[in-house]
Amino acid sequence: MEENKKESIPQLFGRNVRKYRKERGLTQEQLSEKLEISQKHLSIIETGTQFASASLIGRISEVLKVSPGDLFGGSRDDVLKEIRAARDEIVNLFLNEINRNAAVLDSDLEEIKRLFLTGKNSNPNDPFGINAGW
Repeated sequence: MEENKKESIPQLFGRNVRKYRKERGLTQEQLSEKLEISQKHLSIIETGTQFASASLIGRISEVLKVSPGDLFGGSRDDVLKEIRAARDEIVNLFLNEINRNAAVLDSDLEEIKRLFLTGKNSNPNDPFGINAGW
């Protein structure tokens, strides 16, 4: 992995599952049997293509005899920082979308107010233009 390219949490988790599986001398087939999942499912978890459910994370940590924190690599604080950063990014995307929509709404409200006060429609393409004939 390049220094400047950061792994996603599912990729980090998958890499650690593979590492601990190999340290325990297990094949994907053997581990998937112990976890009662398909080998294909385990493979996509190990590649970071799909994330494991919370219950599966617990079973993986039990079978491999490691803590869930070990599977996420790094300290608990590092994992929490990653989760919080992802949460903050999502919140910011939502806030930006809300602000964009609010600006459109404010513009529409200003036009309605102007129409109400003046009775003139400044937007002839407005399908509801109320034909400026108040």
